[in-house]
Amino acid sequence: MSGYKSCPSKSRVVIWFKHIIVKLRHYLKPKKGSHLSWSKNEKFLTMKQILLLITAAVAVSPASIFILLADAPPLSVAFYRMFFASIILAPIFFWRYLSGRFESISRKKLLQSIASGLFLSAHFATWITSLFYTPVANSVILVTTQPVFVALLGWLFLKERLRWSGVIGILIAVLGAIVIAGGDFNLSPEYLIGDVLALIGVVMAASYITIGREVRKEVHLLSYTFLCYTFSAIGLFFIVILFKQPLYGFQPKSYLYFVLLGLIPSVLGHSLYNWALKYLKAYIVGVCILGEPIGATLLAWAVLKQEPTIYFYFGAILIGVGLIVLFSSERE
Repeated sequence: MSGYKSCPSKSRVVIWFKHIIVKLRHYLKPKKGSHLSWSKNEKFLTMKQILLLITAAVAVSPASIFILLADAPPLSVAFYRMFFASIILAPIFFWRYLSGRFESISRKKLLQSIASGLFLSAHFATWITSLFYTPVANSVILVTTQPVFVALLGWLFLKERLRWSGVIGILIAVLGAIVIAGGDFNLSPEYLIGDVLALIGVVMAASYITIGREVRKEVHLLSYTFLCYTFSAIGLFFIVILFKQPLYGFQPKSYLYFVLLGLIPSVLGHSLYNWALKYLKAYIVGVCILGEPIGATLLAWAVLKQEPTIYFYFGAILIGVGLIVLFSSERE
């Protein structure tokens, strides 16, 4: 525990993050002569929008804690997470529909919303299953490569092109997330199946983000999230049945954490990321999601008094630097 004494104080950490936010806001201001190919609905981030993205990262951060406290099979937890997310959104969705505030959705966007939900369910199924076949460190480190796949898919299907400085920014941020995870990657052949499953889970998550970017250009946030979460729950239901996992007989506390998973990480956290997809390119949202390990660590520090190691500060700084480099490339 002696290493903790060298860690910066909480006040110094707050100053660091304030400095990073100020820098981000500066680099998100439009530059004269900029040739960014953003749509008319898009605009550079304001401080309010930056805070909403930080809120999204914080909201998603306790997901792993809730999953452990639920004390239920992982696939069952994933299903109930998306089931309750759709149940929570359902009254608002149908109220908008019955009050005439529902915007019509084209068949193409409807199918894309369904596909996005199925990709999300495939992400949960493959990533959670990977934890049984590979060390947690392997799975977490592979998950941090998600922005790379989002950038690649965005380039292939959305024509969102990155400058080399933007690529460097993403790689720096990914490196920061790996440092926070501990960098303890084991290349043993016995973990190959789990590593492949985790990698498939990353591609599924990247596909979910990429499709969301396309759909959110036209579809209202509530309509998209309700459809996406509902079909994600349906996909997970069939996966649970296929793998013969239980759907009932849990302790009362388990259902409480199922609801919390649906409400906080999904309805709040994921919905804020999906909100951002209307205004930001997919790879930018993908990189912002790397704020989740920072939020999780700070939450554990504040709530559980688990002071982070020195690696957390190095990793957090790298993520901040990566974001600054990425956003700087966007305004050139």
